[in-house]
Order: sequence, then structure tokens, then C-alpha cells
Amino acid sequence: MQVKRLRIDDAELLAQKFRADIGLSATEPVSVKSILRRLNIQTIYRPMSENSYGVSVKTPNNIMFVLVNSNSTRGRQHFTIAHELYHLYFDEAPTPHICGEAGKNPTERNADMFASAFLMPREGVLKNIPKEELGNVSISTVLKLEQLFQVSRSTLLIRLESLNVITKKQYEELSKYSVKESAKNYGYTDLSLYEKGNEGISITDFGEKARKLFDQGMISEGHYMELLNMLQYGGN
Repeated sequence: MQVKRLRIDDAELLAQKFRADIGLSATEPVSVKSILRRLNIQTIYRPMSENSYGVSVKTPNNIMFVLVNSNSTRGRQHFTIAHELYHLYFDEAPTPHICGEAGKNPTERNADMFASAFLMPREGVLKNIPKEELGNVSISTVLKLEQLFQVSRSTLLIRLESLNVITKKQYEELSKYSVKESAKNYGYTDLSLYEKGNEGISITDFGEKARKLFDQGMISEGHYMELLNMLQYGGN
């Protein structure tokens, strides 16, 4: 089946509607972990290969699962989760697969466009850029935006160019700044956005379900502790 490629306006409308459906305003930043919990998407952060960012699976009875590469920076992880949300909710023919950089097909491009619009809503971005900088955004404002929306530098610059806030030349100039160094130079002391992390974290109701089984006397205390150990260490 040939996948229809979204136009940027389509992606914007889809992201706006999804935001409204899950109770987000048109401008506020997204807390991805809160959204995953709210939508009851079973999520695990584990190390994956360098060019693999994440995997999403939806079962026939609508249980959703996401695996996120903890070797990616946190900013990249946030984008990965938003990308996987597209696959889980809007992909016309969802199939489990690893999302990475190489050879992006129309579905992957659609997911990227949705993720960008979802994490960095047009109104929210424009609202936080000084009027005098429209068309010539400073590195100071770039830092403020990437920290506000919790996205990587490259993801933000691509979004700014797509919104015609910066030109291709300005994109190239802003890309030359060292990410961590520029953050330090402008007084940002928390650099975790630009670093990998979250390894071993699970966002799941697996522990809650195990506890209910224990409280109901359906499993022993030893079995319950074994299940919690599996949750903490991924069964290793």
C-alpha cells in the first residue's frame, strides 16, 4: 500500500488535534514521560545500536509499547517518543520496526513531521522569539527554545527553518556552535538535555499489576519480588 506523504500543514493540524485530545494547549511544552503515563504506553529505556532510536509496537487488543535508545541524548529521546506516537496513533499500516536515520520512507518522514509539530508547536515557538529576531534568531534564543521544548539543537533548527524563522544560511551558521559549549557560555548549568541517560527506566503499570496479584494472593512474595526484579533490570 502506498503511504500518503503529509504536507507540513497536515502535520501541524494533526499535532494540534492530538494535543487537544490529550489535554495540552496549543503552546505549552510537552512532558513526554507524563504523556506516556497518561496514555498508558508501556515504555522502556534500553541501550540500542548507534543508528537506532526506538521501536514501537501495538498489539491487536490495543496495548502499546515503546522502546527508547538510552544511548541517545535526552533531547533526541524526546523526539523519538513523539515520532513513535505517530506510528502508534496515525500510521496507516503500523508494523513493528526499528526507527533510525538511514533510508527514511514516507511513513518515517510523516512521523518526523508530526513529532516536530507536536513537540514544538508553531504558536509556542513564535511566542518565545523576540520580534526583532524573526528572520535572524540569536544563539541565545536558540538555547532558550531548545531548553523550553526539551529538544536537540538539530531538531530545533530544522523546525525553525521549516517555519521560515531562519534561512538555510542562518541554519548553517547556528549549526556551527558547539552545543554544550554554547549552553555553558550562556549560563546553563544543567546540560542533561544534551547527554544520554534514562537507562533502565521503565514507564509501565507492570509493577502495579504484579502488586495486585500479590495482594490478591495469586502469586507468592518470592514470585512478586522476582517480577519486580525483572522490571528493574529488564530480566537480565
